[in-house]
Amino acid sequence: MKKLKVSESMTDPQAAYLIAKRRGMDFVALTDSDTLDGYAQLAQHADVIPACETTVQFPEDGCPVRLLVYGLNDAQLAKLLAYRGNLYSVRDYLLAENLYHVVAQPLEPHDGKLSADHLERMLLLFDHYEARSGGRQMRTNLFAAAFLDALTPEYLDQLQRKWKIVPASERPWQKGQIGASNDYCAQYIGLTWTETPRVNNAAEFMLQLRARAGVPQGNHGSTIASAHSMYRVGSQLYAQKVLKREGDLQGILELILTRVLSPERPSRRQVVRTLIGSIKGLFKIRKAPSPIERKLISEIIRAYRALPKEDRLGGIERDDLPTFDARLYNMADRVLSDVSYRLLADAMKDFERGQIGGGLPLIAALLPIQSVMAPYLYSFDKLNRDRKLIAEVTQRVDGVLELPKKAPRKKVAWFSDTVTDVNGVSMTLQRMSEIAEKLDEDLQIICSVAESRAPQGSKFLNFPPVGEIAIPDYELQKLSVPPILRIVQYLESQDFDEYIISTPGPIGLIAMFCARLFKVPVRAIYHSDFPQHVRQITGDEGLEETTWKFMRWFYGLADAVYSPSDHYRKQLVEHGFNPRRLFIYTRGTDLDFYNPRHRDETFYQPHGISKRVIFVYTGRVSREKNLDVVIDAFLQDEVLQKKAALAIVGDGPYREELAARNLPPMIVFPGFVKGKQLAKAYASGDVFVFPSTTDTYGNSVLEAQASGLPSLVSNEGGPKEIILPGESGLVLPGYDVNAWRDAMRSLVESDDLRHRMAAAARARAATRDWTTAFREFWDEDPYPKADEAVRAVVIA
Repeated sequence: MKKLKVSESMTDPQAAYLIAKRRGMDFVALTDSDTLDGYAQLAQHADVIPACETTVQFPEDGCPVRLLVYGLNDAQLAKLLAYRGNLYSVRDYLLAENLYHVVAQPLEPHDGKLSADHLERMLLLFDHYEARSGGRQMRTNLFAAAFLDALTPEYLDQLQRKWKIVPASERPWQKGQIGASNDYCAQYIGLTWTETPRVNNAAEFMLQLRARAGVPQGNHGSTIASAHSMYRVGSQLYAQKVLKREGDLQGILELILTRVLSPERPSRRQVVRTLIGSIKGLFKIRKAPSPIERKLISEIIRAYRALPKEDRLGGIERDDLPTFDARLYNMADRVLSDVSYRLLADAMKDFERGQIGGGLPLIAALLPIQSVMAPYLYSFDKLNRDRKLIAEVTQRVDGVLELPKKAPRKKVAWFSDTVTDVNGVSMTLQRMSEIAEKLDEDLQIICSVAESRAPQGSKFLNFPPVGEIAIPDYELQKLSVPPILRIVQYLESQDFDEYIISTPGPIGLIAMFCARLFKVPVRAIYHSDFPQHVRQITGDEGLEETTWKFMRWFYGLADAVYSPSDHYRKQLVEHGFNPRRLFIYTRGTDLDFYNPRHRDETFYQPHGISKRVIFVYTGRVSREKNLDVVIDAFLQDEVLQKKAALAIVGDGPYREELAARNLPPMIVFPGFVKGKQLAKAYASGDVFVFPSTTDTYGNSVLEAQASGLPSLVSNEGGPKEIILPGESGLVLPGYDVNAWRDAMRSLVESDDLRHRMAAAARARAATRDWTTAFREFWDEDPYPKADEAVRAVVIA
């Protein structure tokens, strides 16, 4: 607003006064910034208190502090403004003039400038604080009130000795507290206020405030209300500065801001009518709309009409702003997300058909739609910047002041884009959720998948996606488009102690964004070798390097990064990851579930296999799993075809292509199995084969070892670290068909070798149970080590 040379609030003082009185206020104070002009328009009312807001600075470093000053006149204001560059001079002047003054929003960090040191000096300089602000969240307001209530004479004496500042009064530990609406848009006026014992006039009311008898009351602020305030002020500016200048030109802002957010709320017909005119203005179209404009209009109307009745804006009491804000937020989230998804999905279809000219306008249409979300995201950022300051203050006064304690249990949110798919990430999360349930740990696993595929269990929280987009060359895998605003709002409300991210997809990106936004430490796990997956699927080394750049950026945002194996830890270091921020993520297995006792000699008979040495693969059937190597090795050897069989258990995009190769009957595809059938599939085999070169760990290898199967694995990737080479299995060159053929034949021809390795496999797996793995990971605190790594890099 300052850059645009307009006031922060464009509210008419008389309108503000009438709203405050309608909402039951006995007295009204309009705190304009650095002026008494607003008061001058209301001076005829005996219940109006002269007041203004001004920003003053610590002279040492320019750190700003906002003050509310009451009962002053124009001459005093002019003198006060002359001192603004020196907070200490301002304080002395206010005391000398006996002007009642309050520190507004004392925990507002002012872009990180305000520190615990500043706050300590403020406690000595000022006796009155805005403890409940309609412009700050409940979390902030409650901490401010609790902190002020906890002050002691001993603590203030300590601060006085430290800073050599004479306190403002003889009882500096007893702070006056007020509540204020902090409204800039004529919507939230009088919803947050200050109460005192009954008085007869404004002068007596001010005496009660000076005596610290005020009690903050009313609503706390919220990020949603803050965003809507921005919209409303913007709408007023738009109406005054743009519409008046440009005549009939209308834009999307007029729909969202002027109509929907005006005190006189529109009917649905008005919304739709304005919607059409707004989008026409947005694209500055001619008399006849273009196809892309017609599509955008129809998509927004369709999304709005699809809203359930409870999400629309009708039937809300005039002054029930919290309900109105919540519904408007939900409406914006649903409509904008739905329209964005449909435009993106249609654009992807055009790109797949090679119709670049059709897809690009759809992508361009996303930009103005997404821009409507900007004030929400800005407000989430702005109202959460104080988290760092609050943490600093809490740590500094620990053991000195009695502040409310957080629950002793750690509260963790774990994020993954995959939770029920056939892969190691999903399996790991299922096991971790079960152990967390058993140990009563406070874990929430957050995902966004179609409701038909949503995981079960109390530890999972699914946000149904707006839609899903198929991934090219990965037909069975779909990319979810999560409801961003809904997830961000939920995470803000939960106050998690830590985030854990398993995937760098849409959910992982939202989690990383919120970790930075809400100042939550984050551990990210490098579960999958995406760069190599990309190279194998596309054959494009340039895309592989681009994927590495994304990986470096994404995981570089995490406070600590976990690799499932030492092999991949070294690879990550080679690709630019900081080695001192890398840790090993050790997983386990269910030794009772995956057990040789589940062997069933008849399990594979329905597939035509009996009295043969059975090689088993379980997992996703996709090209990057390198299954062709095992199949080709099998086909090259007569001994294998005569005495052995190969069972590829699982499903995936490559299964049909493999099955279409006219393979001999001893190579079978039992399909996807789970639960007890999966345990039998392992135990009923004789040797496990896992030729993948891209797996960072290989849960199925550990499950096979626990089931008593020797394992043949590639020399690339993490699975080779699970086995004991030469004892519980063999490590083979990933693409050497001859080496795989020879190894498989040696195990077919030597029952003794096979049985010896089977026993060693079970013994090897017995050292890795899930409960131990969970406990080690849950209790580990990698952040001090990671911080040392960051400091070392800075120093270097």
